[in-house]
Amino acid sequence: MNFLKKNIVIAVLLLVLFPMKALAVVPPLLSYGGVNTVSLPCTCTGGAVWWAFYTPLYLTAIPIVGPIDYVLGASFLFADFIPPIESFAPYKGAYLPGVPLCWMGVPPYCFPMPTFGTTVFTGTGLPGGI
Repeated sequence: MNFLKKNIVIAVLLLVLFPMKALAVVPPLLSYGGVNTVSLPCTCTGGAVWWAFYTPLYLTAIPIVGPIDYVLGASFLFADFIPPIESFAPYKGAYLPGVPLCWMGVPPYCFPMPTFGTTVFTGTGLPGGI
């Protein structure tokens, strides 16, 4: 009986110290959140891609600052939400880390804008969503 009590106490301690975490997104997608401070249309991609800079940006529990690309028509919006072209609005969503899609400049002199990845789905709860 003492062995059983000991195992139950160990199991409860393990669950308290190392709780199970349910992921809201499926890999390779990663979740993010933050306040969009600047959004710029990418000049070399025909205006279909926007470069959205977030301050703060929560990719983990530690806030940082940085950009995530948004592709008009390809990134899904949550129902009744606004795309991340509205400044100083809080956003939450998921992104695909990887190659930057936003290119700035005057063709043929274009350069890639640094980014953490591309938004897959996003939105904000501000009134006036589309």
